[in-house]
Amino acid sequence: MHDTRSLDGIRFLLAMWVSCGHFFIIVGGSNTIDIPILSKILANPIIAVDGFMMITGFLMAYHYFLREAKEPVNEFATGMKFVIRRLFRLYPVYLIAIICATLLVSQMYINREEILIYFTGDSLTIWGGESKHETPTPIGFVSHLLFAHGIIPGQDSTILSVAWSLSLEMQFYVLFPILFALLFYNKSKIMIFSVTVLAVIMSFVTLKFYTHWYDMPALLIFKFPLFLLGMLMAAACLNKMKWSYFYVAALLILPFESKMTIVAALAIMMFLFLDKLKGNLNPAVFRVISFFRSVLSGKAAKLGADISYSLYLFHMILMPFVIKFYINLGLSKYQTLSLSFVTFIVLSILISYVGYVAVEKPFINLGKKVVRRLDGSKPTLIPSAARSEVGS
Repeated sequence: MHDTRSLDGIRFLLAMWVSCGHFFIIVGGSNTIDIPILSKILANPIIAVDGFMMITGFLMAYHYFLREAKEPVNEFATGMKFVIRRLFRLYPVYLIAIICATLLVSQMYINREEILIYFTGDSLTIWGGESKHETPTPIGFVSHLLFAHGIIPGQDSTILSVAWSLSLEMQFYVLFPILFALLFYNKSKIMIFSVTVLAVIMSFVTLKFYTHWYDMPALLIFKFPLFLLGMLMAAACLNKMKWSYFYVAALLILPFESKMTIVAALAIMMFLFLDKLKGNLNPAVFRVISFFRSVLSGKAAKLGADISYSLYLFHMILMPFVIKFYINLGLSKYQTLSLSFVTFIVLSILISYVGYVAVEKPFINLGKKVVRRLDGSKPTLIPSAARSEVGS
């Protein structure tokens, strides 16, 4: 069994990438402040979301394999327990975020336009389009409550823009038990490679046209290869599948992703499989990477992973109001930028911590109790290195 604790720190870093990236975009990106290399990274927070998808696929399959003896993959009840756990984990704090966003979304977008004008002199975003405005609609609210907004054209990023990925992940969660059984129940390499090739082709073709109907790639078909790569990585990691199958699948999937996504995927793999790479790395290089892996595996990283889901949900609600507050103080642009960024980060982390302690953690425990009552069993013992839950 591999040491998966480094995923804690990676998840927190990805959540921070999304948060800082959105801050950078909202204040005008390189038109306001241009930082070599970092500006390009910050302007592409969707790459961090790609990383979350890969980690999601990995952790879902990893935990499923660990529960395999107790919860056979070919039983319907296993899939139901999985969905119940995910709903108790994700929905309560998500519901709070959606209600808050619905009440505030119109002002959020007004503030965002005013922020762009303040920092750049016009309302054009870094992509050259006009800063949009949103007004909540009944179908938008209901579809967000049901995680269905990602499959409805025009609703994928309206009330809470970052929630597009939550709808996409929920599509994956619903199909995951079937996908898991399909790929691993009979351990057929023909099935694994057929699904991989089909996923890559469908994603490559449809991603070219998704902007005709969606603001974000919020349908599972667009991003499924990344989830699949994570699932196959978990199977190889636990010796449920030959490593050669995973290598071939990675070579089929990654060339069709963006360069930054490939780098992010390789970094995740490096930290997860560092011990396996030891013989191929210079000892000094191995020690340096091991040090960073230990940092990503520590208690602070675990706390960061715990709050990453709430951080992902609430940062876009908080951000426009914090920046607008400092703009209204009449400070210089540099003072406004620096003070609003520090305040935004601190408040986001504090609110996320409260969200985790007061909402997420109690409902996670409640979900576990509900599942145990369904089958009258004792708690499942999962090694500490595998207890991470998905943060986005």
